[in-house]
Amino acid sequence: MFHIIRKRREKSAKERLDEMHRRINKKRNKEDFDSIMNFAKSVLDLTNKLEEGNGPLNKEAEHPLVDVIRLIGRKIQTQYLTNLLYVNNESDLPSLFPEEVLFDLREILSKDGKGFYDVVRELREEKTVLLNRDLVLPWSWKKSRIVNCIARIGEGREDGRWRQDYNHRVDLWLPMGIAWVHGGNHSISVGIIQGKGSIKPEAIYDISDVYDYVHCDGVNYSRKEDGVIISQVKNAEIAAIFEIGRLMKENSISY
Repeated sequence: MFHIIRKRREKSAKERLDEMHRRINKKRNKEDFDSIMNFAKSVLDLTNKLEEGNGPLNKEAEHPLVDVIRLIGRKIQTQYLTNLLYVNNESDLPSLFPEEVLFDLREILSKDGKGFYDVVRELREEKTVLLNRDLVLPWSWKKSRIVNCIARIGEGREDGRWRQDYNHRVDLWLPMGIAWVHGGNHSISVGIIQGKGSIKPEAIYDISDVYDYVHCDGVNYSRKEDGVIISQVKNAEIAAIFEIGRLMKENSISY
């Protein structure tokens, strides 16, 4: 009997510790999210003020919010690119797929049953994503693979300079300009490290209409229609990128 009670107490203590960690993570995510959003809004406000005095940006110029997206993405890129330096074999980070770091794209977004792919628009146009500039999010998960790619890919090395091949597959989301990698994670990582190469996305989606159904406050992604929680925020930077996309939509800005 003594041993059973003791085990129950240990489990209860672990549950309390887990709950404390969840609260700390929620608080940290909210603080980081709010700070990033305030930064983005400051850039947008100053850009609008400058345009009032000097006229609108040249049609060929990218809006500064695109640079803010890239800035936020640098932290995510660096975290994932350097992770394999410190593990024995495989990454201990979650995969960089939307369903892992954003929310499950199979979730119902409205009372009438609409889902993510019911409201996004696939665009029939071509864009080129530059690995030395744009927000591309590869998930290098295997140390031996990244070692092999770094050793082999590059000017004068075994496999030659970096170039896109059949294995390199990315989906590009607008208006933010975030490229999710679905194939060639390790070699794409090397292209980013070297600052070389470009990729033609396999698909381009404008997710602007998703903002009519989903809102994020830095703690949860919720349905706008009835406040039902779709998912807790798992990554403050990804949550902020999502909501900056709303600012871009509202101000007719796109990558």
